[in-house]
Amino acid sequence: MIESKNTVTIKDVARELGIHHVTVSRALRNTGSVKKETRDQIKKKANELGYKPNRLAQNFRNKRSNVLAVVVPDLRPYFFSKFVSDFMEIAQEAGYSVMIFQSSEKASVEKEIIDSLIGYRVAGVIASVTKDTVQESHFDVLKSEGIPYVFFDRAPEKTEASQVLVNNFQGAYDAVNAMIKSGKKEIAYISTHYQHKIFRDRLEGYKEALKDNGLTYREELVVKGGFFMKDGFVQAERLMALEKKPDGILAVRDEIGIGVIKYLKKTDVSVPEDVAVIGFDNDPMGVACEPELTTVEQSIPLMVESSFDLLLGQIKNAKLNFEKKVIEPKIIFRGSI
Repeated sequence: MIESKNTVTIKDVARELGIHHVTVSRALRNTGSVKKETRDQIKKKANELGYKPNRLAQNFRNKRSNVLAVVVPDLRPYFFSKFVSDFMEIAQEAGYSVMIFQSSEKASVEKEIIDSLIGYRVAGVIASVTKDTVQESHFDVLKSEGIPYVFFDRAPEKTEASQVLVNNFQGAYDAVNAMIKSGKKEIAYISTHYQHKIFRDRLEGYKEALKDNGLTYREELVVKGGFFMKDGFVQAERLMALEKKPDGILAVRDEIGIGVIKYLKKTDVSVPEDVAVIGFDNDPMGVACEPELTTVEQSIPLMVESSFDLLLGQIKNAKLNFEKKVIEPKIIFRGSI
């Protein structure tokens, strides 16, 4: 039992009854689809425990705030940190405040975050899901509360929500094609263990470019590892140990591509004469290495603008319409090819 009645919360009531705190919140606020018998049971238990609603917080929840939430898998990669920064700027100019949440690539944490957003009564949510999020069922709690949400970059594969995506297949295809046009024929691909669709699409683009140019796909030239610079260094070492070495390397992220260049320079392999390198994301660090890294740019400003426009349209129209926008990437040519 709860020892102090002065500190009883909705979660305490939920714990006593063995049900979700969102259900308790809905029952006590007389909103949502909660069975009458469950609602009565919740109210009875709340009275027994001495639960007292926070009227200030309740008034806040009963209105739609001017707060937007952004949920990302990881704030460390340039892509997500830049998106968050640009989104905050455009939202603040429109009179909104922004809350930032990191799921740390864990679907369970992502679900907890989404559940918690009900209490904040956010006006809308922008989310890029974890590597393991396939379905959007835990986002249904937002839908039931009429809170608009838009996915960007990574969306669940089975979704009816609005989304702003990059044509990752085309980005990888164009990068490989560029290396082939520069005379490279043994092109490797450094990817990640993450199984999300965006990474599968990049792999398919890589394969298709080889096929369309009459080159043989070699399984040993596709390696998977971590997500950062040190991982690029390690995977480059692995690739350059092959008997038939690559003369071009596509990296799934710029930071990995920079790690590749660091390894190649350390081992006196000339870039791009011996091995060309292309990354993804147009990370500013790419111009700090030597040679500067050629990259597949995914227009973050366009993605931010498109995501905000879709979300704002839903907020103003009070309708959860489905709309999908696909952003075409482009190659920024520098010294590594």
